[in-house]
Amino acid sequence: MATLRNRADAAGPALALGIQLVYICGLLLMAPVVFAAGAGEPEPAGDKERSGLTQGSLSAYTLPAVTVYGVADQAPPVPVTTRFGTQYNVVKEEQIRLQDSLDFYDALRNVPGVLYQKKNIIGGQTSASLYMRGRGASHPSPDLNILFDDVPRSGVLYGQALADGIPVYALGGMEIYKYPQPSRFGSGYGMINFIPKYMTEPGWEVNIGAEGGSYGAFAQNLGLGAKYGSFDVYAAQSWLSTDGHVDHSAGHQQSYYLNTGFQAAENWSLRLMANYVEARTEAPDNPRTGLRAYPRRYDTETTLTTLTLANEYKLASGYLKGYYNNTNFWLVGESNGNATSKQSNDLYGLRARESFWLWQGSELVAGFDLDRMDLENRQSNHLTSVKKVWDFPDITLFSPYLAFSQLWGSEAGFHVTPSAGLRYYKHSEFQNKTTPQLGLVLGYADTDLNFNYARGVNYPSPVVLQNFLENKSMPAGFDSKKIRPEVVDHYEFGLAHTWPGTASLGVTLFYDDGKDRTRAYMFGSPNPDEAFFNSRAARYKIRGLELSGALNPVDNLELFAGATWLRAKATGDDGKKQDTLPYTPDFTFQAGFQWSFLEHFRFSGDYRYLHDVYAANSMRTTDPSAPASNFSALTDAYRLPDLNVVNLRLDYLFDYAPLHIRQGKVWLAVNNVFNRKYAYALDSNGTDTAYYYMPGTTFMLGFDFKF
Repeated sequence: MATLRNRADAAGPALALGIQLVYICGLLLMAPVVFAAGAGEPEPAGDKERSGLTQGSLSAYTLPAVTVYGVADQAPPVPVTTRFGTQYNVVKEEQIRLQDSLDFYDALRNVPGVLYQKKNIIGGQTSASLYMRGRGASHPSPDLNILFDDVPRSGVLYGQALADGIPVYALGGMEIYKYPQPSRFGSGYGMINFIPKYMTEPGWEVNIGAEGGSYGAFAQNLGLGAKYGSFDVYAAQSWLSTDGHVDHSAGHQQSYYLNTGFQAAENWSLRLMANYVEARTEAPDNPRTGLRAYPRRYDTETTLTTLTLANEYKLASGYLKGYYNNTNFWLVGESNGNATSKQSNDLYGLRARESFWLWQGSELVAGFDLDRMDLENRQSNHLTSVKKVWDFPDITLFSPYLAFSQLWGSEAGFHVTPSAGLRYYKHSEFQNKTTPQLGLVLGYADTDLNFNYARGVNYPSPVVLQNFLENKSMPAGFDSKKIRPEVVDHYEFGLAHTWPGTASLGVTLFYDDGKDRTRAYMFGSPNPDEAFFNSRAARYKIRGLELSGALNPVDNLELFAGATWLRAKATGDDGKKQDTLPYTPDFTFQAGFQWSFLEHFRFSGDYRYLHDVYAANSMRTTDPSAPASNFSALTDAYRLPDLNVVNLRLDYLFDYAPLHIRQGKVWLAVNNVFNRKYAYALDSNGTDTAYYYMPGTTFMLGFDFKF
């Protein structure tokens, strides 16, 4: 398949559509085989596999009622509390579709404490773009983890989320972890895990959907799946594109996806998942100067394959997962349009997790993550013919972990569940580290108090050494093992009560204390020593409060809401203190509803409000001759307008037996109903400011048929 770097601009969309049509024809040619197989006897419902295990989901945790793919059946603002006293949020596939989300950023819009930055209708660009509770604005090097099927999938070299590489039509749901949880994930302050879709019910199905609307936006998806006996398969294809709402804001994404499983024995199963995604996002003109933006375009090409061997016994269950992810990311038109950079990310490794229930009320979780990263950056200047290559050190990170919890009492009455965990990090380039986790859940019936402490570490990528590596050399005697990861101590208290089938209400208080901020050597002279790369003085503290709730006041009506207050304090090496950090809003509020009426109609919508958001990056780069780790002084010139947006959607639901259509739907979605002006990004020189405004009121009309 031709790659983006060899494709002429004009020929790209045509070739992509041609490849797409061939793939669609292949899926449709499979349809008669699936229809023929459908004539047989269906598999007994009792033989359905427990969905969370084959995909490596957290079967170890006590969850509320779950949907398919192991995704907890919760509204996006309402967190799931685990046996370890920790919490995480979920977004189900149904909610992603109801939000009419075309990219993964938009799929997160109803999760409290989570923000994103974008300038286009679909797609993302470079630098930091995803934020959780005040973290994620650092550049370069990552703060947050992006996982797909529980393995890494992002631009780890510079820390980009690379949203263009995540197809929403391949998702069965999302798990969002907004603070460190060593028994769940390793390096990073937070994590999103995208749970891939696969067949869970016996029989066959064909899904065909499309939608189109404002600014030439168009999305199409086709899926074909079957599950009989010990075998299941699901193949899917999707395409989405837009002309853009301003000049040079067009984008597209195409995806090809396969997920197949085999029950090899009564207690063992094997699953293969593969996904290829290709995308392009243009950069809008600078809104302050009116000049063409450089780089002009961002191209992404990513292939991910996972192979999972899962087991499920009465007293134990878990998995061993191997993976390989190749992601190439091009910045086209750097240096005033004269250069192109290619970032190559090869990620591969093994991940294992096993849960044991050795006696009543006990749970022991043991596992390891073995991750390997081969990273390179190449730049070609078309004007001067100068080529630069940064061949970064290959990284191996091995992090085994262990956690234990014990339930005393009864979940139906009074219960106490203390827990403890530990994760060890052995890093090939930087200092090794150990992080603990402690938790306690106290409750009576449907009321729970949870307490949690966790230490998180955030390892830099080798990009912090970039200026050493342009000539593929390191200073004599330099020891990168003396470079420490950043550290945060997280404390949390939560109270939640559930009225089964009717409502849930929760409050969460949290506090983060961070230190050892990493500096990056990207420029300057002289060469620094190891002490340059960590700041002993720079610290930050974030306090927060989250409220969340869901309500079913009457049949066929669901309501949800969430609110977050954040207060930040930061101190730099210069001793200056400030209480404003990038993308750390004082207040956010999300709410939504879903109402089914007149048998065939469903009306849904959501509302989002953001107050006091400052747009900037917390740059790690500094000159070694005057090393500093200071936080940007954010004046009102960096403040975004308050976001105040309502989105609505009306569905008509139907079955049509003559064509074997079931769960068919036709819908009209209206985003930004009241035509508010809002932005996630800006350009500012500290005095003059202009915003990358998002679209006003937009319309999308679509259909989705399941056969």
